[in-house]
Amino acid sequence: MHVRPLPIILCLAALSLLYGCGPTQTGLKARAEARQRLDAYSAQFTYDQARQEFESGQFDRALRDIELAIRQEPEVAAFDLLKGRIHLEAGDLEEAVEALAGALEKDSQLAEAHYYTGIVHQRWSDDEQAYEQYRQAYELEHGNVQYLLATAEALIALERLEDARTLVQPELAYFEHDPALRHLLGQIALLADDPKTAARYYEEARLLDPDNMMLLEELAWARYDAGQYGRCLETVRLLRERLEEPRTDLVHLEARCLAMLDRTAEAHNRFMTLTKLAPDDETVWIEFGTLAWRLGDHRRMAQCSVRAIDLAPGRFEGYMLKGLYERQRGRRAEALRSMKQAAARAEHDVLPHLLLGRLLEEAGELRAAFDAYSAALQIDPASAEVQALHRQLKERLRVATAE
Repeated sequence: MHVRPLPIILCLAALSLLYGCGPTQTGLKARAEARQRLDAYSAQFTYDQARQEFESGQFDRALRDIELAIRQEPEVAAFDLLKGRIHLEAGDLEEAVEALAGALEKDSQLAEAHYYTGIVHQRWSDDEQAYEQYRQAYELEHGNVQYLLATAEALIALERLEDARTLVQPELAYFEHDPALRHLLGQIALLADDPKTAARYYEEARLLDPDNMMLLEELAWARYDAGQYGRCLETVRLLRERLEEPRTDLVHLEARCLAMLDRTAEAHNRFMTLTKLAPDDETVWIEFGTLAWRLGDHRRMAQCSVRAIDLAPGRFEGYMLKGLYERQRGRRAEALRSMKQAAARAEHDVLPHLLLGRLLEEAGELRAAFDAYSAALQIDPASAEVQALHRQLKERLRVATAE
């Protein structure tokens, strides 16, 4: 057995007396700080791991690790935020809002926590609370376009369209390269029944994001609603060039534009194509029949009327087309019968009532014609044409009665 030399033992004993038998207060503090640093590093490592698991869709493992990080460092708001996001993505909304509330309790200025709390309320269809949370997030991070969009969309859900427009429009210069704001302003304009303005914003958005097919399609429909049929036609054809397969709705929109531009022969060809692409779409047959009426294509009009009645017996258009066809053929009784069927189905459209009135006038049934014009007047009392027909026949009846 090795024995230390006596001088060495004495020196060690002297050192022990000099420095004391245990750690000093300074040593204890240093150890505690070292332990805190170690816990912080460990919690941060666990948090990073949980975030990676969350981003890869491993929600159970992410939740386990973030809860460990919270136990290691319970005062870090970002940890509760991640826990809330995990619950949110997993569809556990009650747990999500509880975790997010914990994050905000620790740091009320945490914009992300307000934002994700807004998402929870939005999923609960609580648009007022969603707006409030999104608004706070945007106020805390004014340069975050995602928070601005969410706030505006919540206002739209609350039917506060003008407030949404007023919020977004001044920010266009700041977010000058972001198409989403212009897209949103286009949607607001459409909801406000202003398709011309919508088309302008969609065009601006498309210039910033020229490969976005959804934007291009929305632009086409906005231009159609705005009566910009030529530009709509250009947009539809650009869309069709970029698509691998033909889309029935775009062929239909193209046919409508051609018809509105009085390019009737081209429109006729497009509608012929549509009857093959969508043989069971009553709207196609009704619009094709109306175009055939304008073109004087009575055979096609008859075909369309029969198909429209077969597909949509509750709509008036098929019977109206059949009545017009029968009148053209000189079969007044059949024409009157079909037009009466059309008028009976047209509670909100004046045209079948006006056409019925004209047929009845031609048949000499003035009192019945007056009743048809009266029905049209009830539907649209502001129509100058309806007023004129009603007034003229009323005068004829008065004269006839006086005689």
